[in-house]
Amino acid sequence: MDTYLNSNEIISNFDEKEFLEKYGDKLKQYIKKIIFSQDFREGIFEFDISDFLSSYPEICEINDYIVLNPTKVESAIRYVFKESYLELFGDNETIKREVEKIQIAFINPIGCYKRIDEISAGDINKLVKFEGNIIKAAKVCALLKRACFVCKNCGNIQYKTINDYFSFPKMMCNNKNCGQEMYLDLESSTYVNIQELEIQQPIDLMKNPDDPPRSIRAFMENSNGIYSGRVDVVGTVMKKLTRPNMPVFEIYIKTNHIKLNESYQKIEVRDILNKPDLIEVLNELGSKKGIVDILSQYLIPQIKGYDIVKKSIFLQQIKGCAKFLPDGAPLRRDSHILLITDPGIGKSTMLRKIARLFPQNAYASVTTATGGGLTANVVRESTEIGDGWVVKPGVFVRANGGTACIDELTVDRNVMRYILEAMESQTIHVNKGGINVKLPAKCAVLAACNPKRGRFDPNLGVIEQINVPSPLLSRFDLIFPLKDIPDRKKDEEIAEHILNTHIETATGKYKILGPLEIDGIVVDENILKNYIIYARTCAYFEENTALYFGEVDEKKLKNPVITPSAKKIIKNYYMNMRKLGEGDNPIPVTARQLEAAIRISEMNAKARLSKKVEDEDAKVAIGIIEECLNQVAYDPETGKYDIGKAMGQLPKSKIDKMDRILDIIRELCALSDDGLANEDDIIEKAEEYHISEKEVEDILEKLKKSAEIYSPKFGFYRIT
Repeated sequence: MDTYLNSNEIISNFDEKEFLEKYGDKLKQYIKKIIFSQDFREGIFEFDISDFLSSYPEICEINDYIVLNPTKVESAIRYVFKESYLELFGDNETIKREVEKIQIAFINPIGCYKRIDEISAGDINKLVKFEGNIIKAAKVCALLKRACFVCKNCGNIQYKTINDYFSFPKMMCNNKNCGQEMYLDLESSTYVNIQELEIQQPIDLMKNPDDPPRSIRAFMENSNGIYSGRVDVVGTVMKKLTRPNMPVFEIYIKTNHIKLNESYQKIEVRDILNKPDLIEVLNELGSKKGIVDILSQYLIPQIKGYDIVKKSIFLQQIKGCAKFLPDGAPLRRDSHILLITDPGIGKSTMLRKIARLFPQNAYASVTTATGGGLTANVVRESTEIGDGWVVKPGVFVRANGGTACIDELTVDRNVMRYILEAMESQTIHVNKGGINVKLPAKCAVLAACNPKRGRFDPNLGVIEQINVPSPLLSRFDLIFPLKDIPDRKKDEEIAEHILNTHIETATGKYKILGPLEIDGIVVDENILKNYIIYARTCAYFEENTALYFGEVDEKKLKNPVITPSAKKIIKNYYMNMRKLGEGDNPIPVTARQLEAAIRISEMNAKARLSKKVEDEDAKVAIGIIEECLNQVAYDPETGKYDIGKAMGQLPKSKIDKMDRILDIIRELCALSDDGLANEDDIIEKAEEYHISEKEVEDILEKLKKSAEIYSPKFGFYRIT
């Protein structure tokens, strides 16, 4: 065969015998060399095209044959593999049966990478490589892969490899004296696992992120079950007839090589480490005083003010340190943040900006999302194979390794029970329709909502004004109420800011929204993203550089460690706050706030590119925690912090008043002839304890709802 045949000639002139004569010896040498390094338990021999060409560069045209004729070349290479296997391990019947089950998977082909939206009819019967997100995954089923045909007339046995999933195989006897149609011996045939997947083009690979993303169906042979994640796919483009009487075909992918893609941040950090000039810029930025505050403001430039909220969101993107228990279980390093805002503050702007920051960040609004849409759904849906049960990963699973931005959290209370497990364990358990899987959801949560009456009521506590259950509230490390309070100076600054941003977008002359200059260094959005990745991955540690160029083991990565003095600051703060809760006082903080302070101090240290968590990091963490406590846990009646108030529970001052009203009702019931307490008498008696009439009415309603008292007749009460 001519080395310089064009693509059409390669396709039309392919001859397996000539191919084996020309390349068979070198293929056999290569296969025998690497066969011992592979594990065939999954029935796959991975033929690494790039590795083969590095050993035999003089026959680089073999890559073109594989890309343009993958099915025929696979058959030829399988023949060579079978010969090599039997020569190495013997040719007894057991070995022969073993080798029949092993298939060839092409990996690392050259020159056939495409985006999903670029795969077209011109690629049919060719090899392609692409990446995408799994948006639908069916159950694993059995596929007849190597069919055994037996001739009833002459007893001849023939085998056929099945490549077309949508037509039942038939074969005629090749015995010259027979030629009869053979029957399929299902018992003697070979089967492999097969799974149907729908893979969607990632937003970061789309020309226009606002366009609807394209997806393609893939049938993965030898699958052990894969249900979520961003994947690399190498497969053959095939066609399926859509209607019997029309020559119209649907395109799909046949593959036996799909592997989970490396995380975006690992890919990005390698790119950073390959650019010494960029590393120098990032290190110089990290050495600037106040760099965390400067970059926090630049992260969301459209919104004026709310500095501590922006800082917390910036640190959330940095993430805490990767830490593991002795059994290998990871500790949570993500910070969860809840924003409770008056209308017009810009919460959706904040969430959408963060969702666009990195490909693994995701946005959803509870107004249009279901609980399963946020976590994962198992639904019965039409599929080409299986019984129709498919897994559809939700926002939390798609945001694995990033941030899930959840808007309008309180619109549907039913959705919240789905979110609870995802926030605490950072996994989604799915068990339905014979599918039992655990999907990773290691993401930070940035959620936002409005008060239930639309705006904040100054007469009510913050947490009383949102319809979020206590268990879910307790999962948030930081809760920020953002109130729209008229203030002439502040309003003037906001008006100026908004007007300027509109003028900038109209003229294209960006200042507020444009690049930021820090001591001669121009920081644009790309530099900001690189800085976050560089800090998040601790790539500024020299010891981590080598790890990122190999298989990354997070357990071996160096991270900032808390210094003794920083540890003392955090510990003293926690102990002093706990001391305030001794005796009959409300509990001001719990161990959750301590863990939040540790995570935030680690984030701040990483954001400064520091190798240690120092005093300033501990103080920043305590400052952020205190700001939240002042807003949501401070009880003005007692002048004390009450963490129960922040978790959606009644503050201790109100619980004490409820207990006092119960005591009054008991006392009045005991003194009355009919065993009932008159409401007027309750109000009069309560005044002695400085409980107002309105408070008494509210408390009586709460006690009735909790079934601690009941009213047999209007205006009279009795203990239940």
